[in-house]
Amino acid sequence: MSGSDYREWAPRPELAGHVRCLWGSRVVGGPHRQRVIPDGCVDLLWSADGLSVVGPDTEWRDVGAEEGSRMVGVRLRPGAARLLLGDVAPHELRDTTTDLRRLWGSSAADRLVEAAGAGAVGGALEGALAARLPAFGGLDPVVDALVTRLDAGVGSLSELDFGITDRQLRRRVIAAVGYGPKALHRVLRLQRALRIGPRSGLADLAVIAGFADQAHLSREVRSLTGRTPSAYLPLQNRNASVA
Repeated sequence: MSGSDYREWAPRPELAGHVRCLWGSRVVGGPHRQRVIPDGCVDLLWSADGLSVVGPDTEWRDVGAEEGSRMVGVRLRPGAARLLLGDVAPHELRDTTTDLRRLWGSSAADRLVEAAGAGAVGGALEGALAARLPAFGGLDPVVDALVTRLDAGVGSLSELDFGITDRQLRRRVIAAVGYGPKALHRVLRLQRALRIGPRSGLADLAVIAGFADQAHLSREVRSLTGRTPSAYLPLQNRNASVA
């Protein structure tokens, strides 16, 4: 049976405010498909084909991989996309995968490919991002605070007050994340439900994760993952197999 040996690990300390995790996967047992669901993040991805940037997703998608293929990625925290994208707006890369050369230029991207091939891939990717902190490491404090509150399980955006108008908040979130506060809330609420897992039943999970009720949870899981809660939520990570 085909599968993906997938794992995550923490970034180096200076990147902790910008990077959710590093991750690696290797396909074993034959060709494999992975279901990737929205998480509000952008990823820098290394594979045998080179380096690419996965923009913020708004819907689930299936990704195929051959047996033995390996990937290593850096997943940036929602709102930290500029560290990777520079002056390119995240919404321009929404639901896309883009060659890193288009964003950093061929010389910089090729140097990183060479560095990744010469040693630990994750370390090379981290080093390249750490070098960009002085120029592109600034975070919007409002967006950063919003992400923290949504990660913690806020039930409604109306509970939050950042001292700015809804229009200003929307503009700043789109600029930092790639889509607006409502879409980000949906995505991070689902991610919170996945982290918690249905250990005590879907009704309790809905309350803990910030959904209105179990029916709301079920609708959102179906919409964002393409599967029912009972089929998807027990899986251990967001790149769960659909094979």
